[in-house]
Parts: sequence; structure tokens; C-alpha cells
Amino acid sequence: MTVIYERKLEEITFLNLQKGEVTLMQLNEIYNKFGFVFVGSAGKIKGIKKERRN
Repeated sequence: MTVIYERKLEEITFLNLQKGEVTLMQLNEIYNKFGFVFVGSAGKIKGIKKERRN
């Protein structure tokens, strides 16, 4: 039986990322903190790009 619980962003490590133990919402929060955004089309993720801020 696999137990999945919600981690705080501060608890996420690179090992969690490598094992795929991070939800898309958590991954999105991490990327947003560093200024990146997901590029999507037709409900699928096409890539990640750096957000430009003026």
C-alpha cells in the first residue's frame, strides 16, 4: 500500500524530484518561485520557459 501525503515546499528534495514523488501543483510552485512558467497547449505541457518581468 502506497501512502501519498502533501509535502511542504521546504520538505521537497532533489531525490523526491528524481523519484517522481512530487505533484504537478508542487512542481509548479517551485518553478514559479524561480520565475519559470509551464507552456501548455490542448491540456498538455509542451515545455517550460523563463518568465520575463519588467
